[in-house]
Amino acid sequence: MTASPHADRLADSSADQYPIGPIPTLPGQDRATLDAVAARMLATAQAWRTLLSGLTEADLGRRYRPGSWTVHELAHHAADAHLHGLVRLSYGLAEQPYTIQPMNENAWLALPTTAAPVQDALTLMDGLNVRWAALLRGTDPQAFNEQILHPQEGQQTLWRLVAKHDWHLRHHLAHAQLALGLEVAR
Repeated sequence: MTASPHADRLADSSADQYPIGPIPTLPGQDRATLDAVAARMLATAQAWRTLLSGLTEADLGRRYRPGSWTVHELAHHAADAHLHGLVRLSYGLAEQPYTIQPMNENAWLALPTTAAPVQDALTLMDGLNVRWAALLRGTDPQAFNEQILHPQEGQQTLWRLVAKHDWHLRHHLAHAQLALGLEVAR
């Protein structure tokens, strides 16, 4: 796996923009790595649920930096993006060749679903992570060597897709933690 395609942007980004750093390379390409990612995704979904439990509307409206998404928007975006990731992984495993349909994040956030309670985003996230875990734990690790095409990022293996979506869920959790004035493990 290679470094993030956004590495040039990351060099001059604030720590608040990328609080857990760039998309990492997975430590291995084997069963243990897939099992660890599955467990981490499930734990991250629980961390989202714990973080958002009992928040007021004012809390949900907080931002981690000027112009950023609110905690409410972060939760919905994380769920929407995780849905896209699951579909992309499923296509990459089931149908070759596969070209990703990029997601216009701001257009998705403008949909009426974002106005729904954050509980809806958490419920979606829970179900998605169960499905992610089933795919990661039940698929032969060799299958993740398949290539997919992202129109903006180029050819990549399914290993990279998994790393990206594992990171993405934690990345926006860290944003929500920052918005709420909490410490983020770096």
